[in-house]
Amino acid sequence: MTSGRTIDEATWFKYQELRDGGLSMYGAAKKIGISYRAASDFEKGIGSAVGKAAKKAFDQAKSPSVVPYDLLSDEAREAYDDIEVFAKRYFGLILMPWQIEATNRIMELQASPQEEYVVINAPPGSGKSTFFTRILPAWATVRDRTLRGMIGSHTHRLGEWYTRRLKGELERTSPVKAEAKDLKMGLAVDAETCLVDDFGRFKPDVKEVWRGDQFTVAQEGDIPVSEKEPTWTCFGVDSGFLGGRFDLIIWDDLYDPRKMRTSEARDDLKRWWDEVAETRLEPGGLLVLQGQRMAGDDIYRYALDKEAIFDEEDDFEEDVPEELKLDGKRYHHLVYKAHYEDKCEKQHKLNSAPYPEGCLLYPRRLNWKKLTHVKSQTPDRYAILYQQDDADPASVLVDPLWISGGTGEDGVLHQGCWDNDRDLWELPKNLPGEVIIVATADPSPSKFWALQVWAYVPESGFRYLLESYRQKMDAPTFLDWNHEEGVFTGIAEEWWHRSVDMGHPINYWIVEANAAQKFILQYDHFRRWSAQRGVNLIPHYTHSRNKGDPDYGVQMLAPLYKHGRVRLPGKQRTEARPHALLLVNEVTKWSADGHGSATDDCVMAQWFLEHNLPNISLPKGNVTPLWRPTWMKEAS
Repeated sequence: MTSGRTIDEATWFKYQELRDGGLSMYGAAKKIGISYRAASDFEKGIGSAVGKAAKKAFDQAKSPSVVPYDLLSDEAREAYDDIEVFAKRYFGLILMPWQIEATNRIMELQASPQEEYVVINAPPGSGKSTFFTRILPAWATVRDRTLRGMIGSHTHRLGEWYTRRLKGELERTSPVKAEAKDLKMGLAVDAETCLVDDFGRFKPDVKEVWRGDQFTVAQEGDIPVSEKEPTWTCFGVDSGFLGGRFDLIIWDDLYDPRKMRTSEARDDLKRWWDEVAETRLEPGGLLVLQGQRMAGDDIYRYALDKEAIFDEEDDFEEDVPEELKLDGKRYHHLVYKAHYEDKCEKQHKLNSAPYPEGCLLYPRRLNWKKLTHVKSQTPDRYAILYQQDDADPASVLVDPLWISGGTGEDGVLHQGCWDNDRDLWELPKNLPGEVIIVATADPSPSKFWALQVWAYVPESGFRYLLESYRQKMDAPTFLDWNHEEGVFTGIAEEWWHRSVDMGHPINYWIVEANAAQKFILQYDHFRRWSAQRGVNLIPHYTHSRNKGDPDYGVQMLAPLYKHGRVRLPGKQRTEARPHALLLVNEVTKWSADGHGSATDDCVMAQWFLEHNLPNISLPKGNVTPLWRPTWMKEAS
């Protein structure tokens, strides 16, 4: 064993060859006659300068330099240009048509001069996580090594697992072998070669970061890139601070139902999305939010409901291709269902053609036997997770089509419920007969209050939503008395003045009885306010008998929407539609079994109105008058 002498480069080369051949550190050191300590320092990168240089030279000799596009082989160039060939050649995976279609759409969005945001929904078991966190990032890296990308998930640990797996693919020196089961089913094949064989090395100079949670790939010409962000970085909702900006951001299955069981948790996620996740995109970059739908009010629905507000004269989309214009929406939407009813010709064999030629998205993985079982056992779960619907229309209170308008599967044409030219606190002109203004409230001691104002026209049977509000609040926020200024304050007072300005003062407040006793009736200032403003309070008693009553329970709302008797303010570029959507998003997800909408405050507030309307609006026409003495008749 050597002692006190310099180990030359040739010896270190021999050592590394032995290590690559499978010998342990101790075995390789003993075979070439160097100390174990010298070998340990060498592998840690803290040995002699000769050893460091030898290690670098050996790595470079083993890994070919970055291969420019012009020098690629014909097979590598084809893979560079076609992700279907890429996935099969280097990963042994056979892509489905929907994955190729999604890739083409993503490439169009990446070429846009503006920041683009897209939600991609696909059912579980369709191979979306493997594709979006492994295949697509690898292909994007091969095509542009200067890319700055981020892969995120609901936990940092899962995000790091994705980036570590991607890093492993860029280091791989032996082709992927397909699993026997996948080979038999025709889902995969043995990969033909490795990425480094066709495109050169990806591991950079030792100065660049190359870790599981973030790494920088080698650039063409070995240009140092230490001043830029890593090529790929991982992140999770639980990671804390998110620094840096990225050209391509991929969020995979961000919505974890185990952590989203309360409205507060869901609201926190949405706030985090606005303040952190969306702000990390570089100008001209692309943000992908992908996963299966989990609930009617999940993060995907929240993103899809976002609007890009701009003036009518704004040229915001002037330089955007026609196919990329969003008409006021912020997010593009790519949605893939497990089964397409409109394409179904009862061809459900495992070897049937997948969507878009056939009706099944992935006939082998999401086969008809599996889908029919899920659909029969849990139709609501099938509608949301596998069909990417907000909810199963047959299981919810209000079919979304009744609100948007259009022809249903039964051939019935629904007029819809939106008044597209009406703003908040506005009524159509020349309404027939009497107009009754009713405000409703479903308060909560610690959570959100849902408040609404309705205009009911008995002669036509229409009820017009004037305002919808849902927010955390307490009794003083609802109504209070300012002793110093001698004035009433709060939402009830503000809304009363707005109704007066409209020409139709609020006549009634209907409030859940228990909350009314606790928050309202105990205060003297409310009784004074009610008397001075001429507003009557109607306590509403909610219990299992009236809530579930087939005639007077919550289900009584359904025919009103179905026949268009509920009118919603929907004027564009105002607060009308966002306020009305607070109610719409609940009635289109609410189900009697409680598995639909995560909240029902707004549904309850409207039900209070409908349940009490018969007592408020007395029938007119042939009503027998009360007996009065003759002298009273003559006096009148």
